[in-house]
Amino acid sequence: MNTQENNSAKAGQLASVKHLFGEFSRYAVFAVHTRFESVQWFVQDAEQIDEVSGSPLTIRQAATLEAAVDGLGYDEGLSWFSF
Repeated sequence: MNTQENNSAKAGQLASVKHLFGEFSRYAVFAVHTRFESVQWFVQDAEQIDEVSGSPLTIRQAATLEAAVDGLGYDEGLSWFSF
């Protein structure tokens, strides 16, 4: 996955495209720039909606892609959508 190096001046902005995976593209995984040393990885679940924002609920945040998607059936070798 093509991810930008962390840039603290861009904290809160996407550092990668969002990749959809899981049955019926249920999950989206993406990296976000932080004000610290490295990007953080987030996973959103389209089947759970955040009551405040109305957006898919963020269910995980991790320092690595592997940790963020662990146990969710993510396979980088499979064909999945990105946006």
